Amino acid sequence: MKRLTYIYCAAPITVALNALPPMLGGTGRVALALVLAVALWSVTWLRVYANRKLRPEFAVLVMLPALCYHVVQAAGAEYVNLFNTPGFQNLNFFLWLAATVVTLRALLPTESEYKGPRARDSVFVFMTIITIIYNFSSWAATHTIL
Repeated sequence: MKRLTYIYCAAPITVALNALPPMLGGTGRVALALVLAVALWSVTWLRVYANRKLRPEFAVLVMLPALCYHVVQAAGAEYVNLFNTPGFQNLNFFLWLAATVVTLRALLPTESEYKGPRARDSVFVFMTIITIIYNFSSWAATHTIL
């Protein structure tokens, strides 16, 4: 999969995964989150498999933090309280960090897409900034201060 095709597919799916499921409640939230998570995973898997910068099995980390958050929110108040404990909040942070790393590895160009140093690849630089800011804000939205 080409990098721009990946960006055009993954960006709207990622935004939808974080924005659309909270509009539904209970089972609908989990079902929509699951469909969007599988779509994001498959697009990321295809990109990581094509550019060979990371093992494709790590593509599951891209959708895992958002999916876990939506499942916990739909499960009920007792699970939300458990999710708000420091141990689970630390796990949540590291899941978002892993999602950021995998996304950045998927955005790395192949030899046919860009020749030269990565610091001059404007697509990679711009998408790195956007990815880091977006994943940080997504983590902050799922993080609670005790």
